[in-house]
Amino acid sequence: MFVSNRRNLIMLSVFLSLGVGCVTTSQAAGFSIPPPLKFNAGPLGELNVQGVASAIGFAQTNPSPPGAGLNSKNFGAAITNGLIMINKSSGLIQFNLIAGAYNFPNLGQPFNSASNAINDFTALPEAYLSIVPDKNFSVSIGQLPTLLGYTGTLDFNRMNIEGGFPWTIQPSYSRGVQVNYSAGPLSASLSWNDGYFSNRYNVISGLLTYTIDPENSVSLYAAGNTGHTGTVSDLSSLAFSKNGYVDSSLVYDNSDLYGMYYTYSGKHFTVTPEVQYMYTPTNAAFGTTQSSFDISAMIHAAYYLTKNWSIAGGIDYEKSGSHGEGSAATNGYFGYGPGSSALGLMITPTYTDNGYFIRDELSYVHLTNYSNGFGVDNRPDQFRDILETGFWF
Repeated sequence: MFVSNRRNLIMLSVFLSLGVGCVTTSQAAGFSIPPPLKFNAGPLGELNVQGVASAIGFAQTNPSPPGAGLNSKNFGAAITNGLIMINKSSGLIQFNLIAGAYNFPNLGQPFNSASNAINDFTALPEAYLSIVPDKNFSVSIGQLPTLLGYTGTLDFNRMNIEGGFPWTIQPSYSRGVQVNYSAGPLSASLSWNDGYFSNRYNVISGLLTYTIDPENSVSLYAAGNTGHTGTVSDLSSLAFSKNGYVDSSLVYDNSDLYGMYYTYSGKHFTVTPEVQYMYTPTNAAFGTTQSSFDISAMIHAAYYLTKNWSIAGGIDYEKSGSHGEGSAATNGYFGYGPGSSALGLMITPTYTDNGYFIRDELSYVHLTNYSNGFGVDNRPDQFRDILETGFWF
Protein backbone atom coordinates (compact mmCIF):
# COMPACT_ATOMS: atom_id res chain seq x y z
CA MET A 1 0.00 0.00 0.00
CA PHE A 2 2.83 2.44 0.82
CA VAL A 3 4.62 1.81 -2.46
CA SER A 4 1.52 2.07 -4.63
CA ASN A 5 0.41 5.25 -2.85
CA ARG A 6 3.73 6.98 -3.49
CA ARG A 7 3.87 5.96 -7.13
CA ASN A 8 0.30 7.08 -7.71
CA LEU A 9 1.24 10.45 -6.21
CA ILE A 10 3.74 11.06 -9.01
CA MET A 11 1.17 10.53 -11.75
CA LEU A 12 -1.68 12.15 -9.84
CA SER A 13 -0.01 15.54 -9.63
CA VAL A 14 0.11 15.57 -13.44
CA PHE A 15 -3.04 13.79 -14.49
CA LEU A 16 -5.63 14.99 -12.02
CA SER A 17 -8.82 14.28 -13.87
CA LEU A 18 -8.13 10.82 -15.22
CA GLY A 19 -7.54 9.66 -11.66
CA VAL A 20 -10.54 11.42 -10.15
CA GLY A 21 -11.28 8.45 -7.92
CA CYS A 22 -7.78 8.68 -6.46
CA VAL A 23 -7.58 12.41 -5.81
CA THR A 24 -8.10 12.05 -2.09
CA THR A 25 -6.52 8.64 -1.51
CA SER A 26 -3.42 7.91 -3.55
CA GLN A 27 -1.93 11.34 -2.97
CA ALA A 28 -0.99 10.68 0.63
CA ALA A 29 2.70 9.83 0.90
CA GLY A 30 3.32 8.38 4.34
CA PHE A 31 -0.18 7.05 4.93
CA SER A 32 -1.60 3.59 4.42
CA ILE A 33 -5.15 4.65 3.59
CA PRO A 34 -7.94 2.07 3.44
CA PRO A 35 -9.81 1.94 0.12
CA PRO A 36 -12.98 4.05 -0.23
CA LEU A 37 -16.46 2.62 0.06
CA LYS A 38 -18.15 1.99 -3.28
CA PHE A 39 -21.85 2.05 -3.94
CA ASN A 40 -24.19 2.17 -6.92
CA ALA A 41 -25.89 5.55 -7.25
CA GLY A 42 -28.34 4.59 -9.99
CA PRO A 43 -28.04 6.90 -13.01
CA LEU A 44 -24.79 8.38 -11.59
CA GLY A 45 -23.12 4.98 -11.67
CA GLU A 46 -20.60 3.72 -9.10
CA LEU A 47 -19.38 6.32 -6.59
CA ASN A 48 -16.41 6.28 -4.20
CA VAL A 49 -17.02 7.67 -0.70
CA GLN A 50 -14.45 8.28 2.03
CA GLY A 51 -13.99 10.52 5.06
CA VAL A 52 -11.22 11.70 7.35
CA ALA A 53 -11.31 13.32 10.80
CA SER A 54 -8.19 14.63 12.55
CA ALA A 55 -6.92 17.29 14.95
CA ILE A 56 -3.62 18.65 16.22
CA GLY A 57 -2.22 19.78 19.54
CA PHE A 58 0.84 22.03 19.35
CA ALA A 59 3.52 23.78 21.37
CA GLN A 60 5.66 26.60 19.96
CA THR A 61 8.19 29.19 21.02
CA ASN A 62 7.94 32.91 20.23
CA PRO A 63 4.24 33.11 19.34
CA SER A 64 2.75 36.27 17.89
CA PRO A 65 1.37 39.06 20.13
CA PRO A 66 -2.00 38.64 21.90
CA GLY A 67 -5.06 38.93 19.74
CA ALA A 68 -3.57 36.89 16.90
CA GLY A 69 -5.71 33.79 17.47
CA LEU A 70 -4.01 30.40 17.59
CA ASN A 71 -0.67 31.85 16.61
CA SER A 72 -0.54 33.94 19.79
CA LYS A 73 -0.48 30.81 21.95
CA ASN A 74 2.46 28.76 23.17
CA PHE A 75 0.10 25.79 23.42
CA GLY A 76 -3.09 25.12 21.50
CA ALA A 77 -5.23 22.74 19.49
CA ALA A 78 -7.06 22.86 16.17
CA ILE A 79 -9.06 20.72 13.78
CA THR A 80 -7.04 19.74 10.73
CA ASN A 81 -9.60 17.65 8.83
CA GLY A 82 -13.30 16.86 9.02
CA LEU A 83 -13.95 15.95 5.40
CA ILE A 84 -16.22 13.81 3.29
CA MET A 85 -14.96 12.94 -0.20
CA ILE A 86 -17.22 11.71 -2.99
CA ASN A 87 -16.11 11.07 -6.54
CA LYS A 88 -16.98 9.24 -9.71
CA SER A 89 -13.90 7.88 -11.49
CA SER A 90 -15.35 6.02 -14.48
CA GLY A 91 -17.32 6.88 -17.60
CA LEU A 92 -17.36 9.90 -19.87
CA ILE A 93 -18.59 12.29 -17.15
CA GLN A 94 -16.72 12.17 -13.86
CA PHE A 95 -16.64 14.45 -10.81
CA ASN A 96 -14.87 15.06 -7.51
CA LEU A 97 -16.29 16.69 -4.37
CA ILE A 98 -14.59 17.34 -1.04
CA ALA A 99 -16.68 18.97 1.68
CA GLY A 100 -16.18 19.89 5.33
CA ALA A 101 -13.54 21.43 7.58
CA TYR A 102 -9.80 21.52 6.85
CA ASN A 103 -6.62 23.39 7.74
CA PHE A 104 -3.20 24.22 6.28
CA PRO A 105 -0.42 24.01 8.90
CA ASN A 106 2.59 25.74 7.37
CA LEU A 107 6.29 25.86 8.30
CA GLY A 108 7.21 29.15 9.97
CA GLN A 109 3.81 30.73 9.33
CA PRO A 110 0.95 31.61 11.71
CA PHE A 111 -1.44 28.89 12.81
CA ASN A 112 -4.99 29.31 11.56
CA SER A 113 -8.26 27.73 12.55
CA ALA A 114 -10.31 25.55 10.21
CA SER A 115 -12.87 28.37 10.02
CA ASN A 116 -10.24 30.67 8.47
CA ALA A 117 -9.52 28.14 5.73
CA ILE A 118 -13.24 27.72 5.07
CA ASN A 119 -13.60 31.50 4.84
CA ASP A 120 -10.90 31.49 2.16
CA PHE A 121 -12.01 28.51 0.06
CA THR A 122 -15.55 27.68 1.33
CA ALA A 123 -16.63 24.39 2.89
CA LEU A 124 -16.33 22.79 -0.57
CA PRO A 125 -12.60 23.18 -1.32
CA GLU A 126 -12.65 20.78 -4.29
CA ALA A 127 -15.61 20.63 -6.64
CA TYR A 128 -15.09 19.93 -10.31
CA LEU A 129 -16.57 18.07 -13.24
CA SER A 130 -14.45 16.17 -15.76
CA ILE A 131 -15.13 15.04 -19.31
CA VAL A 132 -12.96 12.00 -20.04
CA PRO A 133 -13.41 10.77 -23.64
CA ASP A 134 -10.41 8.42 -23.41
CA LYS A 135 -7.65 7.44 -21.01
CA ASN A 136 -5.16 9.95 -22.45
CA PHE A 137 -7.26 13.12 -22.50
CA SER A 138 -9.63 14.96 -20.18
CA VAL A 139 -11.05 18.40 -19.49
CA SER A 140 -12.03 19.57 -16.01
CA ILE A 141 -13.95 22.65 -14.88
CA GLY A 142 -14.66 23.94 -11.39
CA GLN A 143 -12.64 24.49 -8.23
CA LEU A 144 -9.48 22.41 -8.60
CA PRO A 145 -6.28 21.82 -6.64
CA THR A 146 -3.27 23.66 -8.04
CA LEU A 147 -0.96 22.19 -10.67
CA LEU A 148 2.01 23.94 -9.08
CA GLY A 149 4.46 22.17 -6.79
CA TYR A 150 4.86 18.74 -5.25
CA THR A 151 3.41 19.22 -1.77
CA GLY A 152 -0.26 18.39 -1.26
CA THR A 153 -2.62 21.12 -0.10
CA LEU A 154 -4.51 19.12 2.53
CA ASP A 155 -2.17 17.98 5.28
CA PHE A 156 -2.88 14.27 4.82
CA ASN A 157 -1.48 14.68 1.27
CA ARG A 158 1.95 15.39 2.76
CA MET A 159 4.90 13.50 4.16
CA ASN A 160 5.09 16.16 6.87
CA ILE A 161 2.26 17.89 8.71
CA GLU A 162 3.41 21.38 7.71
CA GLY A 163 3.76 22.59 4.15
CA GLY A 164 7.31 23.66 3.31
CA PHE A 165 8.59 26.97 1.92
CA PRO A 166 7.89 26.37 -1.80
CA TRP A 167 4.31 25.42 -0.87
CA THR A 168 3.87 28.65 1.11
CA ILE A 169 3.77 30.82 -2.01
CA GLN A 170 1.95 28.36 -4.28
CA PRO A 171 -1.82 28.62 -4.76
CA SER A 172 -3.90 26.00 -2.95
CA TYR A 173 -7.09 25.94 -5.02
CA SER A 174 -8.13 27.85 -8.11
CA ARG A 175 -11.33 28.12 -10.10
CA GLY A 176 -11.09 27.55 -13.82
CA VAL A 177 -10.71 25.10 -16.71
CA GLN A 178 -7.98 22.50 -16.98
CA VAL A 179 -6.92 20.28 -19.91
CA ASN A 180 -4.89 17.10 -19.34
CA TYR A 181 -3.07 14.95 -21.89
CA SER A 182 -0.61 12.06 -21.71
CA ALA A 183 1.45 10.23 -24.33
CA GLY A 184 3.79 7.49 -23.19
CA PRO A 185 6.11 8.79 -20.45
CA LEU A 186 5.01 12.41 -20.94
CA SER A 187 2.02 13.97 -19.19
CA ALA A 188 0.91 17.57 -19.43
CA SER A 189 -1.79 19.78 -17.89
CA LEU A 190 -2.71 23.36 -18.77
CA SER A 191 -5.14 25.54 -16.82
CA TRP A 192 -6.86 28.93 -17.22
CA ASN A 193 -7.84 30.00 -13.70
CA ASP A 194 -8.17 32.73 -11.08
CA GLY A 195 -4.77 32.13 -9.46
CA TYR A 196 -4.90 32.71 -5.71
CA PHE A 197 -8.69 32.56 -5.60
CA SER A 198 -8.94 36.16 -6.82
CA ASN A 199 -12.15 35.61 -8.81
CA ARG A 200 -10.38 37.27 -11.76
CA TYR A 201 -9.69 34.72 -14.50
CA ASN A 202 -6.40 35.90 -15.94
CA VAL A 203 -3.82 33.30 -14.83
CA ILE A 204 -2.36 30.53 -16.98
CA SER A 205 -0.62 27.63 -15.24
CA GLY A 206 0.89 24.41 -16.52
CA LEU A 207 2.63 21.22 -15.48
CA LEU A 208 4.79 18.86 -17.55
CA THR A 209 6.05 15.53 -16.19
CA TYR A 210 8.40 12.97 -17.69
CA THR A 211 8.18 9.56 -16.02
CA ILE A 212 11.60 7.98 -16.47
CA ASP A 213 10.53 4.66 -14.97
CA PRO A 214 8.14 3.53 -12.19
CA GLU A 215 10.53 4.90 -9.55
CA ASN A 216 11.79 8.14 -11.11
CA SER A 217 10.12 11.21 -12.60
CA VAL A 218 10.85 14.88 -13.17
CA SER A 219 8.28 17.70 -13.36
CA LEU A 220 8.34 21.31 -14.55
CA TYR A 221 5.64 23.85 -13.69
CA ALA A 222 4.93 27.51 -14.32
CA ALA A 223 2.22 30.15 -13.89
CA GLY A 224 1.76 33.76 -14.89
CA ASN A 225 -0.81 36.55 -14.93
CA THR A 226 -1.88 37.65 -18.41
CA GLY A 227 -2.77 41.11 -17.07
CA HIS A 228 -2.87 42.32 -13.49
CA THR A 229 -5.15 41.81 -10.50
CA GLY A 230 -6.22 44.62 -8.14
CA THR A 231 -4.98 48.17 -7.64
CA VAL A 232 -2.60 50.02 -5.34
CA SER A 233 -5.50 50.77 -2.98
CA ASP A 234 -6.30 47.05 -2.80
CA LEU A 235 -2.68 46.27 -1.96
CA SER A 236 -2.58 48.93 0.75
CA SER A 237 -5.76 47.67 2.38
CA LEU A 238 -4.39 44.12 2.45
CA ALA A 239 -0.83 44.98 3.42
CA PHE A 240 -1.04 43.40 6.86
CA SER A 241 -3.28 40.73 8.32
CA LYS A 242 -4.58 40.90 11.89
CA ASN A 243 -1.63 38.93 13.25
CA GLY A 244 0.90 41.37 11.83
CA TYR A 245 2.05 39.20 8.93
CA VAL A 246 1.96 40.51 5.37
CA ASP A 247 -1.00 39.30 3.34
CA SER A 248 0.75 38.68 0.02
CA SER A 249 -2.15 37.25 -1.99
CA LEU A 250 -2.27 40.20 -4.41
CA VAL A 251 1.51 40.16 -4.75
CA TYR A 252 1.38 36.47 -5.64
CA ASP A 253 -1.47 37.02 -8.11
CA ASN A 254 0.63 39.56 -10.00
CA SER A 255 3.78 37.44 -10.10
CA ASP A 256 5.27 34.76 -12.31
CA LEU A 257 6.10 31.39 -10.74
CA TYR A 258 8.48 28.75 -12.10
CA GLY A 259 9.62 25.51 -10.54
CA MET A 260 10.73 21.95 -10.94
CA TYR A 261 10.95 18.83 -8.80
CA TYR A 262 12.36 15.34 -9.11
CA THR A 263 10.87 12.32 -7.34
CA TYR A 264 12.44 8.99 -6.53
CA SER A 265 9.99 6.48 -5.06
CA GLY A 266 11.47 3.12 -4.11
CA LYS A 267 10.20 0.23 -2.07
CA HIS A 268 11.11 1.70 1.32
CA PHE A 269 12.27 5.23 0.54
CA THR A 270 11.01 8.27 -1.34
CA VAL A 271 12.73 11.63 -1.80
CA THR A 272 11.79 14.84 -3.65
CA PRO A 273 13.99 17.90 -4.13
CA GLU A 274 12.19 21.00 -5.44
CA VAL A 275 13.37 24.45 -6.48
CA GLN A 276 11.10 27.40 -7.22
CA TYR A 277 11.43 31.00 -8.39
CA MET A 278 8.80 33.76 -8.07
CA TYR A 279 9.24 37.06 -9.89
CA THR A 280 7.11 40.18 -9.32
CA PRO A 281 7.60 42.81 -12.04
CA THR A 282 7.14 46.53 -11.66
CA ASN A 283 3.46 47.36 -11.79
CA ALA A 284 2.01 50.83 -12.40
CA ALA A 285 -1.36 49.74 -11.01
CA PHE A 286 0.35 49.14 -7.66
CA GLY A 287 2.66 52.14 -7.89
CA THR A 288 5.77 49.93 -7.75
CA THR A 289 8.96 50.96 -9.52
CA GLN A 290 11.09 48.02 -8.44
CA SER A 291 10.77 44.34 -9.27
CA SER A 292 11.27 41.68 -6.60
CA PHE A 293 11.81 37.94 -6.39
CA ASP A 294 11.89 34.92 -4.12
CA ILE A 295 13.90 31.71 -4.46
CA SER A 296 12.75 28.75 -2.39
CA ALA A 297 13.91 25.15 -2.29
CA MET A 298 13.32 21.96 -0.35
CA ILE A 299 14.39 18.35 0.00
CA HIS A 300 11.67 16.19 1.56
CA ALA A 301 12.04 12.46 2.10
CA ALA A 302 10.32 9.57 3.86
CA TYR A 303 11.60 6.15 4.92
CA TYR A 304 9.08 3.35 5.42
CA LEU A 305 10.27 1.19 8.31
CA THR A 306 7.33 -1.24 8.34
CA LYS A 307 3.78 -1.26 6.99
CA ASN A 308 2.78 0.71 10.10
CA TRP A 309 5.76 2.98 10.76
CA SER A 310 7.46 5.64 8.65
CA ILE A 311 9.63 8.67 9.31
CA ALA A 312 9.75 11.79 7.14
CA GLY A 313 12.10 14.74 7.16
CA GLY A 314 12.55 18.00 5.32
CA ILE A 315 15.05 20.82 4.79
CA ASP A 316 13.66 24.07 3.36
CA TYR A 317 15.26 27.38 2.38
CA GLU A 318 13.94 30.66 0.97
CA LYS A 319 15.43 34.03 0.08
CA SER A 320 13.54 37.21 -0.88
CA GLY A 321 15.14 40.07 -2.76
CA SER A 322 14.60 42.96 -5.17
CA HIS A 323 16.14 44.48 -8.29
CA GLY A 324 17.34 48.09 -8.42
CA GLU A 325 16.10 51.01 -6.37
CA GLY A 326 12.56 52.23 -5.82
CA SER A 327 9.31 51.01 -4.33
CA ALA A 328 8.61 47.26 -4.31
CA ALA A 329 5.20 45.60 -3.97
CA THR A 330 6.35 43.10 -1.37
CA ASN A 331 7.61 43.29 2.18
CA GLY A 332 9.12 39.85 1.79
CA TYR A 333 7.09 37.02 0.30
CA PHE A 334 6.92 35.16 3.60
CA GLY A 335 6.24 38.22 5.73
CA TYR A 336 9.75 38.38 7.22
CA GLY A 337 10.69 41.63 5.47
CA PRO A 338 12.48 42.61 2.24
CA GLY A 339 15.80 40.84 1.70
CA SER A 340 15.05 38.26 4.38
CA SER A 341 15.88 34.56 4.22
CA ALA A 342 14.79 31.52 6.21
CA LEU A 343 16.02 28.01 6.88
CA GLY A 344 13.54 25.38 8.06
CA LEU A 345 13.86 21.80 9.33
CA MET A 346 11.15 19.17 9.95
CA ILE A 347 11.12 15.59 11.20
CA THR A 348 7.90 13.56 11.39
CA PRO A 349 7.50 9.96 12.60
CA THR A 350 4.14 8.45 11.62
CA TYR A 351 2.17 5.40 12.78
CA THR A 352 -0.81 4.02 10.87
CA ASP A 353 -3.07 1.04 11.58
CA ASN A 354 -5.79 0.51 8.98
CA GLY A 355 -7.84 3.71 9.22
CA TYR A 356 -6.10 5.15 12.32
CA PHE A 357 -3.03 7.40 12.22
CA ILE A 358 -0.91 9.39 14.64
CA ARG A 359 2.21 11.44 13.95
CA ASP A 360 4.38 13.98 15.68
CA GLU A 361 6.37 16.73 13.99
CA LEU A 362 9.24 18.74 15.39
CA SER A 363 10.15 21.76 13.26
CA TYR A 364 12.57 24.67 13.50
CA VAL A 365 12.86 27.91 11.51
CA HIS A 366 15.78 30.37 11.60
CA LEU A 367 15.62 33.83 9.96
CA THR A 368 18.41 36.10 8.73
CA ASN A 369 18.30 39.71 7.47
CA TYR A 370 14.72 39.92 8.71
CA SER A 371 12.63 42.85 9.94
CA ASN A 372 9.50 40.88 10.96
CA GLY A 373 10.50 37.96 13.15
CA PHE A 374 8.72 35.72 15.65
CA GLY A 375 6.98 36.75 18.86
CA VAL A 376 6.72 40.00 20.77
CA ASP A 377 10.53 40.27 20.89
CA ASN A 378 10.95 39.91 17.11
CA ARG A 379 13.10 36.80 17.48
CA PRO A 380 14.88 35.01 14.59
CA ASP A 381 13.99 31.48 15.75
CA GLN A 382 10.88 29.39 16.26
CA PHE A 383 10.54 25.78 17.47
CA ARG A 384 7.31 23.82 17.10
CA ASP A 385 6.06 20.43 18.11
CA ILE A 386 2.80 19.27 16.53
CA LEU A 387 0.95 16.08 17.42
CA GLU A 388 -1.74 15.03 14.95
CA THR A 389 -4.09 12.08 15.25
CA GLY A 390 -7.19 10.97 13.40
CA PHE A 391 -8.87 8.25 11.39
CA TRP A 392 -10.32 7.43 8.01
CA PHE A 393 -13.86 6.16 7.65
